Amino acid sequence: MIAVRLVDQGIRVEDIASGMRLNRSTVFGWVRKYRLGGLSVLKSTKAPGARPKLKQPEIMKLIALLLKPAMDFGFESDLWTGPRVRVLIKREFGVKLHPKHMPRFLARLGLVRKTPERRALEQDHKAVARWKRHLLPRIERSATECHGLILYGDEALFVLIPHIGKTWTFPDIKPIVRVSGKRGVHVGVTSAVSPQGHLLFQLSQGNFNASTLIRFMKSLHGHFEKYKLFFVIDGAPAHRAKAVKQFAADNASWLSLHYLPGYSPELNPDEEVWNFAKNQASGRQTHEQ
Repeated sequence: MIAVRLVDQGIRVEDIASGMRLNRSTVFGWVRKYRLGGLSVLKSTKAPGARPKLKQPEIMKLIALLLKPAMDFGFESDLWTGPRVRVLIKREFGVKLHPKHMPRFLARLGLVRKTPERRALEQDHKAVARWKRHLLPRIERSATECHGLILYGDEALFVLIPHIGKTWTFPDIKPIVRVSGKRGVHVGVTSAVSPQGHLLFQLSQGNFNASTLIRFMKSLHGHFEKYKLFFVIDGAPAHRAKAVKQFAADNASWLSLHYLPGYSPELNPDEEVWNFAKNQASGRQTHEQ
């Protein structure tokens, strides 16, 4: 564009080519295009690249296939990996893609890499569906009618040994962290969270038992004296102990105890509290003074 403007100003093509270190035929070609189509024809254009090997209908079909478990197509697990998608494309459409291009291709489809959530093989899917469709809505209605509060409870053990991650150091230096040589030193935490954002916890020593849970439920009552508590916990042996059930029966005026389906920690939001505390926050926070 600069060259053709200089030509319009009366500067010789030979001088323009010499000043811009170009061949004079190149500048003449630009001038010819400019006079036929104006400046717009001189704008740079992006190379179109290779034509896609899969057409749009095939892309849509592939996305529908990837929404299904990988085991439906003969793979050993339900995880979709780049090599498995490449095999699927070859099998379904007869198109062979280069392995190096698979991550970028999957990203264009809108896929992202995620760590799968673990689910127990022993989980009763019917019980989980019944909990979601019937039991939990019934608890929520009861809590609303009596202006009560739903709390999800859980326990966790924290070993009193600091988290040892990785550190930046020089190759000839061996990093060392001093820790206690005693084993089995830990602190127990019983906790409860609510859909409204409450988080309450109580520390304890030793193993969890029925007495630990009963003491915690008493503390919940002391904190929420004005509410009837709908306490949701898993079916651990200590939770189903006779003493716990008797305590719930004796205090039915303010306590309604409910059990989650077995092997279903994903239904308990309190699990995420300690999952974050153990795997994300503990030993990884930066503290500055």
